[in-house]
Amino acid sequence: MQLSDRIGFRVKLHDLHVLMTVVQAGNMSKAAALLNTTQPAISRSIAELERTIGVRLLDRNSQGVEVTEYGRVLLDGGAAVFDDLRQAVKDIKFLSDPTAGEVRIGCSNILGANFVSAVIHRLSRQHPHIVFHLVTGYVEALHRELSERNVDLVIAVRLGALVDERLEFESLLMTNMSSWRARKIRGLGGARSSLPSW
Repeated sequence: MQLSDRIGFRVKLHDLHVLMTVVQAGNMSKAAALLNTTQPAISRSIAELERTIGVRLLDRNSQGVEVTEYGRVLLDGGAAVFDDLRQAVKDIKFLSDPTAGEVRIGCSNILGANFVSAVIHRLSRQHPHIVFHLVTGYVEALHRELSERNVDLVIAVRLGALVDERLEFESLLMTNMSSWRARKIRGLGGARSSLPSW
C-alpha cells in the first residue's frame, strides 16, 4: 500500500489535532491538560501518526518536545486542512441561510474610517444577519492576511504589480462610487464565496 493510500485510510484528524496541540503547548502533559485527556493517550496519538507517516515527528527531551523537520511539514499541512474544514463548515452554514454569515474585510486605516465603514453600515442595515469584521493595516500585511485566508477580501490602493499570483485585483472607479456600492451590495446578498479578492 502506498503512503498516500495509508494516509487516506489511517491519518486521523484527532491525531493531527493532538500533534498541533503538543507542539503549541511544548510538552505532552500540558497538551493532555488542554485536551482534557491523559498523557498516555497523547503519546499513543503521536506514535500512531509517526507509524502511519513513517518518520519521527517530535524529538522528546527533558524540557519537553521539539518538532522535527518532518513534523513541521505535517503541521503546515494540518493547519491548511483544518482551515479548509472550518471554511467548509462556514460555507455549509451560508448555504443553509444565505442571508447570514461573516465577512472579514481588510483595508487601510484611512479607508476603514471612511469609505469601507460607510459601505459596511449600509450593508448591515440591508443584511442584519451578516457579521462584518474590519481588519486594518498596511497593504503588504493585508496581502499576507489574504494569502493566509485571515480576511476574505482587501480593499486597498494598488501600488504596482501584485507579487502573489493567487491574488486577483479589481479596480474601483472613484468617480462612480455609488454604482460600485450598489453592485457590491447586490453581490454580497447572493453568495459570500463570490466576493472578489483585491
